[in-house]
Amino acid sequence: MHRVNLYAADGGLGLVVTGRDMPGLRLEVASGGRLLLRQPSRLVLLGKVHRWNYGVHVYRTGGYVSPLPPLRADHARQVTPLGSAAWFDRWAHQFASWLDDADTGPLHNGFWFLRPRRLPPYCLRGDLTQDYPAAYLDWLEGWNGVLPMRQLPDADAARVKAYRRQAREQVLPPILLWSVSGFDGYLLIDGHCRLAAALAEGIEPSVLVLAIGSDPEVDHEWLDHAAAHVELLDRVNEQAVRGRADALRAADALTRRFADVCADLPQEGRTRAWPVRGGVRAWEQQAAGVARGWLANVKEE
Repeated sequence: MHRVNLYAADGGLGLVVTGRDMPGLRLEVASGGRLLLRQPSRLVLLGKVHRWNYGVHVYRTGGYVSPLPPLRADHARQVTPLGSAAWFDRWAHQFASWLDDADTGPLHNGFWFLRPRRLPPYCLRGDLTQDYPAAYLDWLEGWNGVLPMRQLPDADAARVKAYRRQAREQVLPPILLWSVSGFDGYLLIDGHCRLAAALAEGIEPSVLVLAIGSDPEVDHEWLDHAAAHVELLDRVNEQAVRGRADALRAADALTRRFADVCADLPQEGRTRAWPVRGGVRAWEQQAAGVARGWLANVKEE
């Protein structure tokens, strides 16, 4: 994985991922609006889109495992101050390292964003999916919220209590969301206890969002262009430090040009999905094996 700083208002990282054709956590689809989430061979989520695209029925199997290790309290207290650009930057680098090491995360070949985001209030309130294991994401009502991959723990659970203390100390680490275009929302892939703690304390949790870039070809072209500017800027700045007036003018011009390049920052794209091996029949068999009652209900829709 190669990392670049995102020169945008909210900062963050760009991640160039290579050598990873198939992610450990991946969406698979079959005809008729059928989908599932696999990690890496375990079935962790089933989905069935409403016949008129009014929304999507989902069922989480309970087999999901976070790609990040447990966050230690002493680690959290070392990363300060809460909410600053440097704080988000340190956590983004830490999360990127863990995602790179894991074989259970969503990263695959391409350009990714990992950056802080201030979500609209409804995302973690009215559009936070509390129902578990089955739920319905109502697109007709404009759902654009957060779907936890595990049931959110109670406010008095032991780990939640520990995180509530961190929230009061203002050292609570961010939660990690994966932006999934097929749901028109986010999957909570790490931080279930941290989210429960933040809600119990009545605060908005800090958020890092992982999302794929819009177009690999455009993204790589942008990265090559940006990297060339950074390299040239470094050389010119070295000359400017030595007091050369022409180098100072050149550095100023390059800085302005680099700002223009960064204005063309790639946008988030569609989440990639792979075909369900065996198609509709295989999806039906897998769904019947773990959620027969749920399957019967969505078939009656």
